[in-house]
Amino acid sequence: MSSHENAAGTSPSLTPLQVEGLIVRNLPPIDHHGEAVEQIGPGSIRVRLPYRHEYMGAEPWQDGAGQVFSGPMVMGFADTTMYACVIAAMGPGVIPVMANLNITFLRPAKARDLIAEARIVRRGGRLHYLECWLTSHGEQEPCAHITSTYRVAARVPTSMVG
Repeated sequence: MSSHENAAGTSPSLTPLQVEGLIVRNLPPIDHHGEAVEQIGPGSIRVRLPYRHEYMGAEPWQDGAGQVFSGPMVMGFADTTMYACVIAAMGPGVIPVMANLNITFLRPAKARDLIAEARIVRRGGRLHYLECWLTSHGEQEPCAHITSTYRVAARVPTSMVG
């Protein structure tokens, strides 16, 4: 195990507030939208994306139920959540970079807060495999299932960067 990895099943390295701060600090503004980290467990995280009208697609859903979250917004939220899951588990000394993302839209993400629950399925030497479920607040059934692979590298201390 390299020095930047925690052993599987250990306590999270960071608190929810620390993870929220790292989302804002490490990601460009287009990738963070006031997400609230609600819970962190060993290799897992729960994040809430507060509803805002501008996150909705322009077209009403085909069954007349109203507007739904745009697909790119849903995918971006899943990516941010899985990034945060790796950071929460391994600490600020790593840089997780998405190598692959696969999403299956199961039903529309309704005009409510969006809840993401992600977990690290497998930690490899450099590649980590994650899974995420998205649910519209108040709904029992998920609206999307996402799997992703992240390459995780050690962060070079800024004092060493020339």
